[in-house]
Amino acid sequence: MKRTKAHIKKDIFNFIQSNSILSLATQSEKGPWICTLHYGHDKNFNLYILTDPNSIHGKHFQKNNKIAFSIFDSHQKITKPKIGLQGTGKIRIITGKVSISKALILWVKANPGIEEKINLKDIMKKITNTKIYQITPTYLKLLNKQLFYPNEYGILNL
Repeated sequence: MKRTKAHIKKDIFNFIQSNSILSLATQSEKGPWICTLHYGHDKNFNLYILTDPNSIHGKHFQKNNKIAFSIFDSHQKITKPKIGLQGTGKIRIITGKVSISKALILWVKANPGIEEKINLKDIMKKITNTKIYQITPTYLKLLNKQLFYPNEYGILNL
């Protein structure tokens, strides 16, 4: 069955919702970098990450806000149909107490259990170096051999 754009949007959203870790690629004049981060998301496919702006990737964001990312389940068996998401987009730091609070709620919802260590109070008082960033995807490609065979892809340009 051919998947419509509405089906693909739902497939991608469900996949994003069913995972919480992504690999994020950045670029600087010295070359590429990749890191692994937990994320939260909203209904518009925006992803929210927490990281130190002084990390290698955090420094890259400040100079070049274009990123690429991948989300996948590392426990997939090689003998089963593959599923994963690849994307590109732009990243920006979230500022303002209300915006930070909303983004942090989304992140904690996807990553419960660490609220004592990462919370709004500590971020606002700069007790922690952690900042929250929003990834706004511009392109999403879902690989899912079960849904899209023989094409294997569901592509969404945002």
